[in-house]
Amino acid sequence: MGSLQYRLLRIFILVILIHLLTGGSVWAKREITMALIPLQSPSAMYKRFLPLKRYLERRLDIEIRIKVSRKSSEVIDLLKDGSADIAYLCPTLYTEAFGKVSIKPIVKLKVDGKSYYRSAILVRKDSSYNHMADLIDGSFVYGRYACPGSGLLPEIMLKRVGITDENLLDVARLGSDESALTAVLARMFDATGVPEMVAKPYIDKGLRVLRYSYAIPQYLFVARTSLGPELIGRIKEALLSVNNMKNPETVIGGIGQGVDGFDDAQDRDYDIVRVLLKNLSGGRQDFLPNRANIIRLYVEPVYFEPELFVLLNPVSAYISNHSGLNIEVIVPENMNDFLNAQVNERGALFLENPSLSRIYSVKKGLRPVSALHIEGFTDAMEGLIIVRSDGKIDSLKDLEGKKVGITSTYSEGGYLAQKGLLESRGVSLKGIRLIELGTYENVIIRLYRGEIDAGFVSLAALNSMKKDIDMKAIRAIAGVPIEKDWVVMAQGDIKEEIIRKLRGLLRQYSDFSKGFHQE
Repeated sequence: MGSLQYRLLRIFILVILIHLLTGGSVWAKREITMALIPLQSPSAMYKRFLPLKRYLERRLDIEIRIKVSRKSSEVIDLLKDGSADIAYLCPTLYTEAFGKVSIKPIVKLKVDGKSYYRSAILVRKDSSYNHMADLIDGSFVYGRYACPGSGLLPEIMLKRVGITDENLLDVARLGSDESALTAVLARMFDATGVPEMVAKPYIDKGLRVLRYSYAIPQYLFVARTSLGPELIGRIKEALLSVNNMKNPETVIGGIGQGVDGFDDAQDRDYDIVRVLLKNLSGGRQDFLPNRANIIRLYVEPVYFEPELFVLLNPVSAYISNHSGLNIEVIVPENMNDFLNAQVNERGALFLENPSLSRIYSVKKGLRPVSALHIEGFTDAMEGLIIVRSDGKIDSLKDLEGKKVGITSTYSEGGYLAQKGLLESRGVSLKGIRLIELGTYENVIIRLYRGEIDAGFVSLAALNSMKKDIDMKAIRAIAGVPIEKDWVVMAQGDIKEEIIRKLRGLLRQYSDFSKGFHQE
């Protein structure tokens, strides 16, 4: 072989090696396209992201082309056919895109230093509405409904207190947060819900906050996985480097009010969004993405599903991050589904009240893993019998012949404790019309609206509704202590090695502020 041919062969082999080591991104991608959802006009969106485009071009030495889609859903098509390499998405659109295109989350925004945000339910400052549940008698206006902060989150908070479009007096969707806020100020509607940052300028200037929503992760940047790990890593590093700038607002301040940095984004961060979407649509339980080494943690469904997921997600993330196991929180639709899962589901964990573990789960072959204290829910452990303050029920005997709401006959704070109390006082349950309502919130709301005569709930559940109902309308006629710790039970086919690992991690996890800790 001649020297020239030899040199050409060496160059060819070197190029191939570089291509293999970098996923083909170094020489195959000298230009990438950034797709943007149309939050404003194309020209306004281009202007907002132009400083970031130029910054990334300098850091990556790659030309970046901005493409503003005509509608949000179009971004998925652009990613799918390769017309876009990276994209800026809202949380709900991301969860939809993840199921249709092979993409990887890169970074999420930080606004005022936080990479999560919540919505505010707002009414006029002089409004007679002081509690969420009372909005059933009023009207509600949505702003930019397609965005989670103005659609998904407000709708979930209304659903939590039993309010839907069907039982509001009037509902409208205006497409603009500012228009929705103005409509409430102008007395055209009673309430609206918008992201907290959008609400801030209006608070104490004619409007006030009735309730804040659950927090969800911010808008994010994603990349097609076909870009290769090397290029995706460089893009992520370049975006995160903005945090080290003296004045990051010169690069990202135009993206939105208060945007001051980026944070690492992982797919599981957005599981809360999936749960909220599933809860509104009434979808099936298999709504979370398939992940390796999954262990499902089924939770006794005595609270509103998103409430339990928000409460338990921090500990599931902690265990997942420290064990290599993916703990997936599942809240079944009802108690029957929960009990059926104990029989039919393999390799699963179950979080439940101690009485249920003794009277049912142990008999089904489940074994205890750990007793757990749930801060905020088990720190006020008393089973209550509640009635309306303006009603005529004053004693336990007055419950005979009345409609009494319970969560289920397996619930300790929502039935078993009160049953024991009544029997000890000589009051027969045979004369009481028990109605299973599934969750504590349903029991409390149905009583609040006078649809039942009494309810069996835990003190912790009643406390959780302080911002949703007028507590003066409810009174307790009896209370009985209940066990404070819930129990994690395991299917018999889970390996002992995994059980020991879980016990150890739960002992380590003692951060009260995250809502869940080992006693």
